[in-house]
Amino acid sequence: MPEERASFNPDDIPQREERLHRFSHELKNRLGSMWQAATLLHTAQDGPEREQLLAMAETNYFKGARALEQLMEDFMVPRGITRIQHVAVELRTVLAKCIANINFRVVKKQQELRFQPGEDITVMGDPQVLEQLFEALLSNASKFAAKGTVIELSAQKREEVAIIEVKDQGSGLTEDDLKEIFTRYAILSTRSTDGESQARGTLARAQQWAQLHGGAVTATSAGPGHGSQFSVSLPLA
Repeated sequence: MPEERASFNPDDIPQREERLHRFSHELKNRLGSMWQAATLLHTAQDGPEREQLLAMAETNYFKGARALEQLMEDFMVPRGITRIQHVAVELRTVLAKCIANINFRVVKKQQELRFQPGEDITVMGDPQVLEQLFEALLSNASKFAAKGTVIELSAQKREEVAIIEVKDQGSGLTEDDLKEIFTRYAILSTRSTDGESQARGTLARAQQWAQLHGGAVTATSAGPGHGSQFSVSLPLA
């Protein structure tokens, strides 16, 4: 669960200085722990000790990155894409391009990506940003699904919105994971299945991109080992 935090006034100079001081101290501790783990990994043999060192380095990395994100939020620093263009975008074309772009990952893991385009669907938005959004979800599905499994992509209309769904047969998500899945650099219980980068900021960015279009991304899972489903809702053109 996210920890309770005291309110922060970014215009209060003493409070800003104290916030920066605490962040600097915390970051130095995190970096020190990562350096220690990296040093010991040079001589550690494969086994429990090496796994513990890797876990320590990963945990400190994510906690340090999360602290930086929180600092940026406190200081109200905009990040990533904040403005998009609004043109008519045919979803089938964008999704087909996304599939081609991530095909190397799917082929490497001997996975099958099944695309159900449905009827012609047009939304208003930024084609490049939407491409990044769907690629992020498809890449995430591939990373956390085992070799030889199926990833399903579909698009359909429901009342006033377009619904794009990505389903995988991967490691699944716990209830706690689902609460944090769109938090930048959250520490989740799931692990990629072939040593890929965890990229714990990707889904948070995907959520931001969907919201810029007046939509949202939601995640569901039946639990560990039962795969996950990510659904994007976007207003129709």
